[in-house]
Amino acid sequence: MKFMLPGLLFVTCVCAAENASSPDNSINDSTQTKNNNEAVIEELFATLGQKEFTSALRQAKEANIHPQILLEARFLNLIDLGDNPAIAAMAPELVEKRDNFDPGQSEVFAFKEDWLGIVHYSQALEALEKDDKTGFKQHITEAFWLSPRQAQAFGRHIEKLRQQEAMQSIQSLLDKSLKSQTEGKKTTVAELMAGNKALVLYFWSPMSQEIQVNLEDFIITTQTCAENKMPVLAILTGSYPGIIEDAEMIRKGAASHANCQWLTESNKNTIGSLLHVRDLPTMAIVSQKGRVLFNGHPSDQAFWTTLEKLSPEFKRPNRNDKEDL
Repeated sequence: MKFMLPGLLFVTCVCAAENASSPDNSINDSTQTKNNNEAVIEELFATLGQKEFTSALRQAKEANIHPQILLEARFLNLIDLGDNPAIAAMAPELVEKRDNFDPGQSEVFAFKEDWLGIVHYSQALEALEKDDKTGFKQHITEAFWLSPRQAQAFGRHIEKLRQQEAMQSIQSLLDKSLKSQTEGKKTTVAELMAGNKALVLYFWSPMSQEIQVNLEDFIITTQTCAENKMPVLAILTGSYPGIIEDAEMIRKGAASHANCQWLTESNKNTIGSLLHVRDLPTMAIVSQKGRVLFNGHPSDQAFWTTLEKLSPEFKRPNRNDKEDL
């Protein structure tokens, strides 16, 4: 079995249980307990990143599931949530148990090197939280060496750090201009900011499969942001023949309920290039003064935390709470 989570791939050692029946079809207590535990573990990993995880974790503790499995599940849950500060906070606990790793008890890590890699990964994030760039470089390098399969996930944090440094050099985006996707009329970020607490920039392309898969989440995000005076600007990114037509099909179709302005970049000195936008989707939060407060993937917990700081009434939307989409 494999768990594919945002950016990290973990190969597990979970195997399907074989329920051998005795001649009289009776199941002894040990076999029943084993089957019950397997069901508890399966439920635990099936609820990663969901609100049901807390209940599943509690049931696993009550069933006396091995502490290493519980630790792995808690780590993976934070990975699925994209909660980097919480992963960083786990670093001391992971370090404490670093040398006690038992592959035979693991539901996730087939090799000890992969386990040690995530320990260093958590330490790297802990260093970032403390603005310790030297410590971050040391631990992320060790994580690369121990678990090169996770290189893509580790590399994102390096790119993010460099991106943050670049954002600090941007004094203001208020004088930058954008064009209406439908009319081609130019407008400035300052004009779009008027009367709002902040602006949320959403860089997208109709070519991105991830964007199309997550359109429903995008729609409810635009609605919630608009309600909190932090409107979303959907900025079409990229250039190929027919891109406007493709974008219009999405705007008029699946995304017709989105509460946002549909815009395109100007031809020179684009906001996307200033923000080092490489991956789509990317979201950025711009303050009233035009400073960049966040720049990254919408699944990043820091995105939602920043919105909550700007508007204390803001609550991260849940697609189950929206019934009229």
